[in-house]
Amino acid sequence: RFSFHREKLSVARLQREVAQSKSEGAMREKLIHELEEERHLRLESEKRLREVTLESERSRAQMRGLQEQFSRMEETVRNLLQSQGPPGQNGEGTVNIMKVYQ
Repeated sequence: RFSFHREKLSVARLQREVAQSKSEGAMREKLIHELEEERHLRLESEKRLREVTLESERSRAQMRGLQEQFSRMEETVRNLLQSQGPPGQNGEGTVNIMKVYQ
């Protein structure tokens, strides 16, 4: 009887261990799946970051080009105003150029 009781306890203990092992296995699989998902999301984020960085660099280059173009336009307007002579000689032309400049 004692031996039967001891075997029964051993079987119950083994059943608990098997259930725990299955539970741990399921948790391990879930964690692996979540890690793969996180890895995928991280790679997508890094890809998007590279795209945004390139877009930003292109925008900066475009902005520099526009600033240079604007500076050249300012210089052209200054030269036109200077070539007209002192105010009052060609009053109407100066006003028109100033309107364009503004």
